[in-house]
Amino acid sequence: MTLRRAPALNLPNQLTVMRLGMCGLLLISLSFDWPYAATTALLIFAIASLTDWLDGAIARSRGLVTDLGKLLDPLADKILIIGTLVALVWDHVAPMWMVVVIIAREFLITGLRMIAAHKQRIMAAERVGKHKTISQIVAILTSLTYLSLGEFGLQNTRIAHALAFAETPFYWIALVITVVSGAIYFWRNTAMLNDTLADPPEAAPVAPIPVATIDSAPAPVEPAAPGNPAFKEWEAIVEALGHGAQIVLLRKGGIAEGRAGFKVKHPKFWLFPTRFHQQWEKTKPELRRYLTPTVEAPKEFSLSYFAEVTDAIYLSTWEQVERLSGVHFWGEEILRERFGYHERPGMEAGLHLLIVRVYRINLPHLLAPSPAYEGCKSWIEVPVDWSRDIAAPVVRDEEFATRRSQILAAVAIPAAA
Repeated sequence: MTLRRAPALNLPNQLTVMRLGMCGLLLISLSFDWPYAATTALLIFAIASLTDWLDGAIARSRGLVTDLGKLLDPLADKILIIGTLVALVWDHVAPMWMVVVIIAREFLITGLRMIAAHKQRIMAAERVGKHKTISQIVAILTSLTYLSLGEFGLQNTRIAHALAFAETPFYWIALVITVVSGAIYFWRNTAMLNDTLADPPEAAPVAPIPVATIDSAPAPVEPAAPGNPAFKEWEAIVEALGHGAQIVLLRKGGIAEGRAGFKVKHPKFWLFPTRFHQQWEKTKPELRRYLTPTVEAPKEFSLSYFAEVTDAIYLSTWEQVERLSGVHFWGEEILRERFGYHERPGMEAGLHLLIVRVYRINLPHLLAPSPAYEGCKSWIEVPVDWSRDIAAPVVRDEEFATRRSQILAAVAIPAAA
């Protein structure tokens, strides 16, 4: 029998495992009545909190993000903070009802992540989640520091009085940020809980097909050009695609795309978010749940999703477009403008429909603005290769097959295996 050595933990994971061990030491210190229990707990908690920031910074800067780290890092954070809060409740320092609310929020978000995992989706971390953790750490450090001063007989000093005065406000701030962050998570993932914009039909799953040229008028897919193609789309629509709220793209073609307008040049491409020509007033109000309207120019572009085309269809009648109103977020006005636009020679009334399977990568790529990304065009090249990324589909197989079948039926196209 051959014995295999267990794989070694990288440095960020070592720090995370060390933080888990420190959680145990902290709780042991607070569980016994000895002269310097709070001081010891304060030192352990401060060092453990520092490793929380350090392991993430090292993992991102050195490319050492692993699935083990993704599991252990948030687990260690929750054990450290919740365990310490429960111990402070035992010492009649932290308000019990606030701690219960904080713990309930963690259970709810864990349940939401379980639903996302079941649907083969990735819940992106929200920045307010970091603020939540920092506010909780500040409240705990305030309580432990006040208790530590008491162990040295300094409970009547000015700093001790200041800490005692600030303790309750800090817990209130932590509570409010915790509740708000939980509400934002649920609001951002409403579409996942509701599955689709419209109730899908009761139909047997249909296997996705390769890029097709099925249509009421030809919609050719040209040979893929070398490089890493990206498809420019409104930033808000990209987020809707990335959250699985829609699986279609509707396009007429940009000014820079010549007389014939848009062409399906690539079967697989990045979704490139842009605010160029983005018109919130011509989208459905539900789109606001994925992105807040803003007019500020982005300082950098984030590539978080890529897409594969399963069907390329040319919609030559407005009736076909109308039947798709429940599966996307564009308003009727903008679609009528695009459908009827044919002022350039060779361009006919109609819209290109792409049904796409969208994938979310584990770590987004950030690109600096470039003149190459500007202009009224659909396709650009980016210096990023998706084959090097870990990715997961944002819509599970069965759900995608059902929604695709519904869309094909709406435009009177049979779903072929």
